[in-house]
Amino acid sequence: MTRTALFKKSTRKNQEFERFLCGGQEAAVLDATNSKYIPLSYFVTPTSESHERNTRRRTHGLADKMPYESFRLINLQQRGSHAHSLVLFKSRAITTNPEQISIFECNGQYTQSEIRVIHTSPPPRDSDDSDSDSDSDDEDEQPGMVYDVTEQYFSPISPKVCLNYGNDKHNPGYCGIFGIIAMVFHRNCAEKSTWIKKWTALLKYMRQEIPDEPACHGCMGTNLAAQVQEIIAAHPSTQTAHQNAEKAIKRLLKEALKTIKQQS
Repeated sequence: MTRTALFKKSTRKNQEFERFLCGGQEAAVLDATNSKYIPLSYFVTPTSESHERNTRRRTHGLADKMPYESFRLINLQQRGSHAHSLVLFKSRAITTNPEQISIFECNGQYTQSEIRVIHTSPPPRDSDDSDSDSDSDDEDEQPGMVYDVTEQYFSPISPKVCLNYGNDKHNPGYCGIFGIIAMVFHRNCAEKSTWIKKWTALLKYMRQEIPDEPACHGCMGTNLAAQVQEIIAAHPSTQTAHQNAEKAIKRLLKEALKTIKQQS
């Protein structure tokens, strides 16, 4: 069976497996049909605003009530009835922003990302910038300004550049499968304080070109996603089968990490 045929046949199985990984919780729905610019407050109440909660209308970002070391699947609705998969992580290992969250977007942090995260305060500065000269004053918060903080809230979980590419024959729409890979990886990383380092290594592996094959075939991550799809498709939608599928995917990811070590 071709990748495209298997992917289409497995739509329901993929959704049921996602639900299993999320502990039965349905995906949050993010409506981006009118704009790809999404306020940071959708994902989390910014630390700079949290003290004002009691004086404002009670609204909460998705991550506000999430415990640390957890994730939430997001179904991004786009124009033309298109959908895209994102995963929101909350972890003490995430240090790129004060709220300690990160959004997994397989299309990367830069120009090919399906959304941009905006906020009324400038992005957090790196600690290395604390001693910079007065030129940095230009980055101070200015009333009425809206800042693009996407990189700070996609990093370090998202790849810097897109890994979700390849023609329809080789990549029939694996954004959701990449999200499944991220969720399985996090669930099965025993030492949560070091999971970011291992995940970054896996991202680097997935972004590698496939040896002796053209770019239209995708990258190593495309092949990995295809294997994950085969595993999900081969298991029925029962609790035990889902557990077995997760174990098989875990073994697959461990093999990829071994390959990384051998290459280094």
